[in-house]
Amino acid sequence: MNTTADVFLESLRKNPACPHVVVAWGEEEYFRKAVGRAFRQRAFAPGEEPTEWSFQKDFQMEALGEAINTMPFFGGGNWVVIEDPRVLTEKAPARKTGTKGKGKKATPLEQFTELLSDVPDYAYVFCLCTKLDKRQGFYKAMSRKAVVVECPTLRSYQLQPWLRSQADQYGARFTPDALNLIQEYASAADTVPLLFLQQEIAKIALYAGERKLWQAEDVAQMFSQLPEISGFALGNAVEERKLDKVLLLLKEERKNSGSDGITGLAMRLFASLRRLLQVKEMVKQGARQDAIASTLKMHPYAVKLAMQHSNYFSEESLQNGMVQLARLTADSRQGGRTWSRLEEVLVTLVGRS
Repeated sequence: MNTTADVFLESLRKNPACPHVVVAWGEEEYFRKAVGRAFRQRAFAPGEEPTEWSFQKDFQMEALGEAINTMPFFGGGNWVVIEDPRVLTEKAPARKTGTKGKGKKATPLEQFTELLSDVPDYAYVFCLCTKLDKRQGFYKAMSRKAVVVECPTLRSYQLQPWLRSQADQYGARFTPDALNLIQEYASAADTVPLLFLQQEIAKIALYAGERKLWQAEDVAQMFSQLPEISGFALGNAVEERKLDKVLLLLKEERKNSGSDGITGLAMRLFASLRRLLQVKEMVKQGARQDAIASTLKMHPYAVKLAMQHSNYFSEESLQNGMVQLARLTADSRQGGRTWSRLEEVLVTLVGRS
């Protein structure tokens, strides 16, 4: 069976049946961990201590077969975790001529597929991998005989259902303004760091205490203190053309990140300006907010802000800012006065009348 992480987790909550093999694949670590945790909780009764086996990247198929098929001495079951098996990414060796028929030897991938296709009732196997080739025989076999769970990364416009589910775990909920603020922070990133957000939501719950309606002020209090978010806040200040705030945040970013952080910061600022330029050009062509949101895969609230902020800049100033940031990013590997150059670029962009 093929499914996604959210559907699989919901099915485990509602269905008492438990698969014996789960393959979780995709780049979102939060979902992979959540799938593994829920799978184990369903596989074993509370207080039951299974025999644990762990395999990473390179391992002997004989050892894996022993872990899966050896019956535990004291009852219970086997919990076998396989992380990023290299056999799934290695190119299969070419068959030698004349090896067809009864005498042919199975490839490591075929051995691996066979082991996971025939797991005894007392064993549960959890396989994690970042990438999975859907054309492989392994994927096709697991789709028939196990559960294959895709764990994709989320974009900021897909974030609200996940945020609501996180608040539900604390018996709380976010106000619309609080949800919008988190999405505004996250919109500067190509993909949203869910593990990071989960940690900060736990801090919001602690900060809010008995209050179960979380406000935008709660979000700002926690997130604005973090280096990971300060770059997003700097981008927002640039978009709003608040020069004093830009210079203050740039100073903080330089202190927190040092010379290693300027490349990522410049790239985020470049992405922010590119988004404003795209929105500005689409508005010029007569596109409405919902059409822009659909085309650029942005949350409607982020589009609304971008439409407002794009009015503060000319197309030429945005284009020039992007060129300067691209040059700075290219030169940053060689060191030099990159932070002062970034300050000059932002002062020129934001301070221009």
